Amino acid sequence: MQGHYKKEILIKIDNIHNVVQKMLTENQKTGIILDDISDEIISIGELLVNYGGLGAALIEKLEEPVALIEKIRLAHEAGKSVRMSVDRLLSKLVELKNTICQQLPEDKKMVFFLPYKASMWDSLESVWERARDEGDCDAVVMPIPYCDRNPDGSAKEWHWEGNEFPEYVPITNYQNVDLAAVHPDKIYIHNPYDAYNRVTSVAPEYYSDKLKKYTDQLIYIPYFISNEAGATPEWAERHARMPVYVNADIIVQQSEKMRAIYIQALVNLYGEDTRHIWEKKVKGWGSPKLDKARHTKKEDQDIPADWLAKIKKADGTWKKIVMYGTGLGKMLESGEKLLDKIESVLKFFYGKKGDVTLLWRPHPLIPATLGSMRPELSKRYTAMVEKYKKENWGIFDDTTDLNRSIAICDAYYGDDSSVIQLFQGVKKPVMVEDVDIMNG
Repeated sequence: MQGHYKKEILIKIDNIHNVVQKMLTENQKTGIILDDISDEIISIGELLVNYGGLGAALIEKLEEPVALIEKIRLAHEAGKSVRMSVDRLLSKLVELKNTICQQLPEDKKMVFFLPYKASMWDSLESVWERARDEGDCDAVVMPIPYCDRNPDGSAKEWHWEGNEFPEYVPITNYQNVDLAAVHPDKIYIHNPYDAYNRVTSVAPEYYSDKLKKYTDQLIYIPYFISNEAGATPEWAERHARMPVYVNADIIVQQSEKMRAIYIQALVNLYGEDTRHIWEKKVKGWGSPKLDKARHTKKEDQDIPADWLAKIKKADGTWKKIVMYGTGLGKMLESGEKLLDKIESVLKFFYGKKGDVTLLWRPHPLIPATLGSMRPELSKRYTAMVEKYKKENWGIFDDTTDLNRSIAICDAYYGDDSSVIQLFQGVKKPVMVEDVDIMNG
């Protein structure tokens, strides 16, 4: 990658300069030291290759230092003084450093984005877009692998969703990158849990305690939107216990209000004497998810033909579209009662299908969660989904593009979730379902 090696080359030259100076007082090690210096100069040449023609011209300037090293080696073996050749080599190293400083372009910043689920990419996308458009920055999107977990916590099945991102997002395969070697200036993540998620887990090498060693700045942005109306520090403490809050350098919250809530939650957990740490670390910079929802327009969407067949009336006009959202928390809390509720909701909207199109969008982790934590519910839920799909009167949205669905829907009905905050952010009506009330 052209533009990322100037700093490394200059450090290598400084190291060589320091070693050569010490060599004058450590003659007994001269042979070994010269071998090390030769290896370092070769590595500088390998880095300069990345700069094309400019690098080739600078590689030529390595020829005299290489020749001087060989001259010093021969003099040392012959028992002759090496002082003049060493002084000449030191002078050439200073000259080489000055030339590199003047002629090589400044290093671009390396910024890595490490999403794991494509459906959560909207929590990072607007930040990536800004980084991509900066002239002094290379913004790399590198989806990382994750697994579904068995009830005992072991990996059940591994996934990599790099092929499911929007076409306009260039994807880098994690298998081709050694983050420790690249050491990006910044790494953005949206997974806070590390090993503390019972349902899924990113590969352990991408836990936040590892990533913080590979970058100058680890930045965490939540993949969800919080309901600020009911948020308190006590409510936030459960999430603030996640390891990313300790390991990340920056924690981004959706507003200044949420920033204050999380700072107090962290103070509650770790003590008043840590307040200055959280005041510096937690930022109220806003949510990329809201950015994405607000900028996604209905008229710009590529809507699948089978969706349109359910949306359009005979005269070509559109029915009203209601998103039905079923979430993880309510599923685990209410169990069979929520499944009864879902059946009644589907029955109700079936009766309205001439004027209203139902777009059912369950939380994508419901199948894995039920399989891991509530296997007794899994069979019935799966049967309900398959029946709905087979009857084909409504839309079942299990795509990664939540924002397309928000853009085309007129309202939201369903469980309390972060999707509600997105609907409210684009000023569309919402209604939270009550599992104790069955639809007629």
